[in-house]
Amino acid sequence: MNLNPEFQRQLLLECSPARLIGIPLVLWVIFTFSYYIDDYHLGGATSKTALILYLLIALLWGVRQSTDSILDEFRDHTWDTQRLTALGPWQMVWGKLLGSTALVWYAGLICLAVFAIASQDYAALPFAAFYCICAALIMQSGGLLLAQLAAQRGASKSGSIFITAIVGFIFIAPKLTDISSLASPYNGFFPAIFTPNWHQLGFNPQLFNLFSVSAALFWCCVGNYRLMAQALSIRGLPWVWLSFLMFLIIYLSGFLPSSTYAFSLAAFAVCIALSYMGVLMERNDAMRLKRLQIYAAHRNWRRFGEELPVWWLSFGLAIPFALTLSLSEHPLGLLGADFHIYPLPILLLLLRDCCLYLYFIYGKNPQRAFNLTLLSAALLYGVIPGLFSAAGQTWLAALAFPLWADSASSALIFGLLQTGFLLRLVYKRWQASI
Repeated sequence: MNLNPEFQRQLLLECSPARLIGIPLVLWVIFTFSYYIDDYHLGGATSKTALILYLLIALLWGVRQSTDSILDEFRDHTWDTQRLTALGPWQMVWGKLLGSTALVWYAGLICLAVFAIASQDYAALPFAAFYCICAALIMQSGGLLLAQLAAQRGASKSGSIFITAIVGFIFIAPKLTDISSLASPYNGFFPAIFTPNWHQLGFNPQLFNLFSVSAALFWCCVGNYRLMAQALSIRGLPWVWLSFLMFLIIYLSGFLPSSTYAFSLAAFAVCIALSYMGVLMERNDAMRLKRLQIYAAHRNWRRFGEELPVWWLSFGLAIPFALTLSLSEHPLGLLGADFHIYPLPILLLLLRDCCLYLYFIYGKNPQRAFNLTLLSAALLYGVIPGLFSAAGQTWLAALAFPLWADSASSALIFGLLQTGFLLRLVYKRWQASI
């Protein structure tokens, strides 16, 4: 049988005889104590112990293993060698994801089996097992995704990714614990706000939750595939990003009232969020824009599309939704006496923030670009307008933060001034860096 070579390599690295024997022995000792606590039968204490162990092993240890499967290659300087292999991106992804977590699933499935035996409500066990397994796969594939993004930036430490995993664990673990009670399997993985009334259509809440979890896992795997393809220098048009964008718009707008404004609001929010995400996750070297310029000059639109930054697509798609919101009347247009929602100025603020980030990226210390952008954003969004507002200079506060302006036209003018100034600075620095 021809196995994936990357999967085989990960198995050889992880699955030593000592680990294969030691893991079940340790678990046997733990479950023996819980068996005694349950008065010599498998009851509630054993079930809770098995579930807690599964969550710790499959979620936290699993994320650590999937993350290190990428970052260890960078720490050991073996990633460039792997890129020269004949393996495709999907073989690399599932080989690392499942191979590096083989021991995790070895221990986790033992815990899940004990949990199933010790539980009392066997009818609901398939749903609990599905959510537990999918949650672990989502966390592990998410860790692999973050590790690939960190590797693109040259980072080799997994501390920040593990902190993110702990936050995800804190969010997911209580919900899985609620499911494990098996009192009502129809509650599913999501909170009560997720009703079966989606796009004014009636859905079985259990099936809808299954679809939502499966979709999350699917997009994590697709994201890993695309990032691995980029790492292996496999070019492709940004259809995956556009598909993910449209999926989020359709999915999230389904929970809002059925109206043009609600759909535009959901789409605008998704485009804004993914624009910020796109500019942070991509490589923004100066030569990329130079290549785009050359491809456009030679009308090589295929290469132009392959090289196009994905945040440009999100930003471009946000423009028609911003125009739709600007021409609509809604209570969300005014959030208070000073702060307003002006869609077009918000779009300009997005462009300004992206230009600010690129300005630092094209500087001498691009590794500090994110921190410098956060510091600048804190000044522009909070400190400077707050000081001017406290001093009674409202127009100066609006000049720094256009959403404080009294009218949409004033906010648009202030946004254009800021964005134009940043665009000019970025263009000069880009020219100096190529």
